[in-house]
Amino acid sequence: MKRIQMETWPRKKHYEFFKSFDAPHFNVTANVDVTKLHTLAKTSGQSFFKLFLYGAVKTANEIPELRYRMRGDEVVEHDVVHPSFTVMMDEDVFNFCTVSYKETFSQFVEDVTARMEEAKQHVYVGDEESDDLLYITSVPWVSFTSISHPTHDQRHDSVPRIAWGKFMPSGDRLTMPLSVQAHHALVDGVHVGRYYERLQVWLDDLSDLQVPIRAEEKGLDEAIRLRENGELERAKQLFIMLLRQDEKNPRLHAHCAACYDALGEERQAVPHYERAIRLGLTGDELRETYIGLGSTYRALGRYEDAEELFTRAIEQFPDIGALKAFRAMTHYNLGRHAEATGALLELLANPKPDDSITRYRRAIAFYARNLDETYE
Repeated sequence: MKRIQMETWPRKKHYEFFKSFDAPHFNVTANVDVTKLHTLAKTSGQSFFKLFLYGAVKTANEIPELRYRMRGDEVVEHDVVHPSFTVMMDEDVFNFCTVSYKETFSQFVEDVTARMEEAKQHVYVGDEESDDLLYITSVPWVSFTSISHPTHDQRHDSVPRIAWGKFMPSGDRLTMPLSVQAHHALVDGVHVGRYYERLQVWLDDLSDLQVPIRAEEKGLDEAIRLRENGELERAKQLFIMLLRQDEKNPRLHAHCAACYDALGEERQAVPHYERAIRLGLTGDELRETYIGLGSTYRALGRYEDAEELFTRAIEQFPDIGALKAFRAMTHYNLGRHAEATGALLELLANPKPDDSITRYRRAIAFYARNLDETYE
């Protein structure tokens, strides 16, 4: 802890101006994207609350202004601040729980878990606390747009308040309201904005958590379910996390590629499609991957690669009409119009309905209207 030298402090006048206000606290509420963190919580079995608590406190410690505290006529800067958060008990009564912040997640979550269990047994409401804290609460029942916190003496209470609410779907993403309340004598909007920016960077990365994924098959089933339900971004994030645990799994690469493809991220899909094939994908999944990769090659203008792949695929799956239909499109793009027309007429003349063409009817119809288009 160090004392701020008032005479040389750049915000001395701002401090003196705002500390005289009757209500000097200000509150900002904005949504943060928690898609990746929510996926990690689901696949690791970790508590979303504990994961987010770690990120919220870690980020706050990176912002010096959120570590400033008023003590009489002095301002101090703590080296580190710690979370004091609410824990639900029986009969809808909450308790306060204070934990020392640890830089490594494994140590932090171990202490949090132990202290939360203790807090459920002994009530600490009203106990004297130090000011090297962050007051934290969650309201998981409400996706709020603003929130206010009780204070005993706003003019001298300089501990920031952080609160978050219920996460909600926003397209393929999950967003969650996050509120930050601080004393304006110590903290400005730019500092709160910096907090949100750094927290979102952490939420998009999560590399410091190193949380193991549980039960790969269960995770795969969940990811496939998300993909089939059209929750493509969440499915993609889950497949990526599963691949970190099992990077040589061809099924994971195939499904991950299909998510990228459906999201219009064709270039990112290609290496996953290719690796799925190299790693020995078999059966129906290999057939679908051939169609996905070949179609993506063609959509990217890689016509020779697409033609070569479709020809190899048809040798392995000679009865799959969809492969022949997509190769015919490729022949058109290569200027081999007679071959393209002949192949399509053969498919048209086939007396047996082809289930594979039915499955890809929408894609075939789309490309039929956009044969000369390429997609980046």
